[in-house]
Amino acid sequence: MNEIKKAFYDVMYKYQKYFSEPGVNANLMAWEKNKGRLTNLLRHHPNWNEQELAIIFDLSVSREIERDVVDECKFALSELVNEAGLSHEQRLNFDAALLAATAEYSQTPSENSIATIKAQAGIKCAAGQKTSRIIGRLCSHFGIDRHRSYNQVFARLADAFNPLQVQKTGVLSVHPCDFLEMSNRDNTWNSCHGLANGSYQSGCLSYLADAVTMIFFTVDDNVTSNFYKHPKRSRQVFCYADNLLLQSRLYPDDNSEQCEQYRGLVQKAIADCLGTPNLWTIKAKPNETEAYFTTVADSRHYADYNYYRRVSLLKGVEQHGHLRIGHPSLCVCCGQPFQNGKLKCNCENLVVCTDCGQTVSASNARYSDGAYYCNACLHICAACHQTVHTDMYPAFNREGRMVEVCADCYQAMVGACASCCVAPVCAMLAGARFCQRTAITAAAA
Repeated sequence: MNEIKKAFYDVMYKYQKYFSEPGVNANLMAWEKNKGRLTNLLRHHPNWNEQELAIIFDLSVSREIERDVVDECKFALSELVNEAGLSHEQRLNFDAALLAATAEYSQTPSENSIATIKAQAGIKCAAGQKTSRIIGRLCSHFGIDRHRSYNQVFARLADAFNPLQVQKTGVLSVHPCDFLEMSNRDNTWNSCHGLANGSYQSGCLSYLADAVTMIFFTVDDNVTSNFYKHPKRSRQVFCYADNLLLQSRLYPDDNSEQCEQYRGLVQKAIADCLGTPNLWTIKAKPNETEAYFTTVADSRHYADYNYYRRVSLLKGVEQHGHLRIGHPSLCVCCGQPFQNGKLKCNCENLVVCTDCGQTVSASNARYSDGAYYCNACLHICAACHQTVHTDMYPAFNREGRMVEVCADCYQAMVGACASCCVAPVCAMLAGARFCQRTAITAAAA
């Protein structure tokens, strides 16, 4: 739990939020108590990662050239040619050149194919050029690109000729920080749950502390740990209890194909954890799904599932449960329920010093280098005026008042005084404060 608390602190530091140790403990105790049953279920999955409190999926996709799509698009282009008003000879030349470009189902035509295309169509092309680019030039030469349906057909053909390689990782998580960072400020997109400036920041705490909510998101495939720290390509809320799975809206784009893919992944993951066949009934109509869930009173999350949801019912079971989504948000300073969109109520602004770990009033601390430091741990050097987190050394200013300097400045001062021929007398008289060489003098000089 200490590592999770430290990670929670890191998120608070990142967004420069007020928080206290008791406030964070209250949220983590609610999370541990309420998410326990769901977490124990997910632990049965072979891809469970205890450190990340998540099931990890490899979502890398590799697609070869789609021959059937190429054939479809060739036929569609031939139909467009019929409406282009080409002469019989032009039609023969176009067909011969298109056949040469596509016959090998290759991303780049061979030299023999290039020669045929040049001879039949009289267009400029060379070995090594992409097939899709050559076909585009061919269609432009014969005026096919002016047809109202051309762009749609050509886009599909070009996509079929360009093998797809998408490498990413999927994460189904119950880690507290994945709820806090469900709309990471480093994303290329954001949502109302973003801790940077979202209007439903407290919703992260609401989802974090309930018994049913999981966060599914995707990250770049080179991310292998501390997933909450990294930008998310996409993110979606899933809720599960007693043979019933609810899928909410997908961010940033509610892509139906991706929604179906992710739902399939989570369905299979739950079925594997339960040790049951992966067979589900899907319900999507509002009047068929609204009876399966309730938003808990005083929950502060934005309920996307009221507007988009898919409910999956596990087959072969006698009954399905009811989802109670959300939990009253607990203030990260005082730990009590509150009713606004931020992370805390109107209680005192508190912070935790990253050096000593003490909770102190925000007025007795400073934010520096991405964290809070209490005034007892954070110093400002009287010589160089830099913030210092390490030991300080005593020195005198010109008025003879004791001040603090950093180790580097102290060593510079001691070195300067050590080379002075009157240093012993100066030290006895405390005369260094009158020295014209420095406005601050080491106390040990």
